[in-house]
Amino acid sequence: MNEAAARGASILHRFRFRAMNTNIEIGLCCGEADIRNLEMRSRGWFENVESAFSRFWPGSELCRLNRSAGRSTLVSDNMLEVLLLAESYRKETEGAFNPFLLDALRNAGYDESFERMNTRKRLSGAVAPVSKVDDHPIEIDPGMRAVRLSPDTAADLGGIAKSWAVKRLVQWLRNKRKLTQGMVNAGGDLAVWDRRKRETEPWLVAVEHPWKPDSDAGVLVMTNGAAATSSRLGRRWMTERGPMHHLIDPRTMLPSDSDTVQCTVAGPDATACEVWAKSLCILGSEEGLTLFRRKAPAYEALLFTGNKQVFLAGAAESPVGKWSGIAIDRYC
Repeated sequence: MNEAAARGASILHRFRFRAMNTNIEIGLCCGEADIRNLEMRSRGWFENVESAFSRFWPGSELCRLNRSAGRSTLVSDNMLEVLLLAESYRKETEGAFNPFLLDALRNAGYDESFERMNTRKRLSGAVAPVSKVDDHPIEIDPGMRAVRLSPDTAADLGGIAKSWAVKRLVQWLRNKRKLTQGMVNAGGDLAVWDRRKRETEPWLVAVEHPWKPDSDAGVLVMTNGAAATSSRLGRRWMTERGPMHHLIDPRTMLPSDSDTVQCTVAGPDATACEVWAKSLCILGSEEGLTLFRRKAPAYEALLFTGNKQVFLAGAAESPVGKWSGIAIDRYC
């Protein structure tokens, strides 16, 4: 998903920076005196989240947790919150979303940050299935803030932590700083809001075209809500077994080969959007949409399939916004 754009939003202050291996863009309706402080606080928030949840920083809290697999470990409030969310969504998606697939990711070749992987022409070594994850990969004691990963289990929380960081920052900006209008976009995981009562121009969120990287497939028109995009086409690399990508199917422990190559989900919660976008790419259009319609009635999904079909699934009247300029082949 490309950067969000707001027509007629000249009162917004915008700033950009890089964190969590992605580009962060934030637009806020605030006074000149506040903008530097808000930019500093926003940047610091994403940097703190990255330092805790990165699987590529040996000193991060996540890496320490992974090294303690098999033993009970005390975690921070933020780590506890994200782990509880991850486990909740793992159950809600009936296992399609599974944050405990780090060994499978490494086995497929994703063993360092994607920017560094791009410097290598081809990854060597066999790519074969690893053992499936335990049905109960984690034990959480919220009262004690204690977590125990099953032995030989490792978590990758990058995706859900990023969308959670967006959600938490938006809540702080809206509720604590009382900002009436804004947008936070972390590499396509985004949330927008407008609390003004008078009629305002909406946010226009560009949806990337999966087969034409330099153009958009259309826009999502929204005033309040969230959206996230997941794709099998972006983070890809070559191995001796051919191209690989980062969306691991927990049923095979290999990169998914479903018919869905890209999915954008829109709805009220940024984390749920990210989880369902990823799950639909893994499960595919038939199985994924059956589960999605049953479990996420407040959300909409735009799917692009490998045979270049475009499906739109969700409520007849969108609770978030409307899709514009997108050629839909089938409404589900």
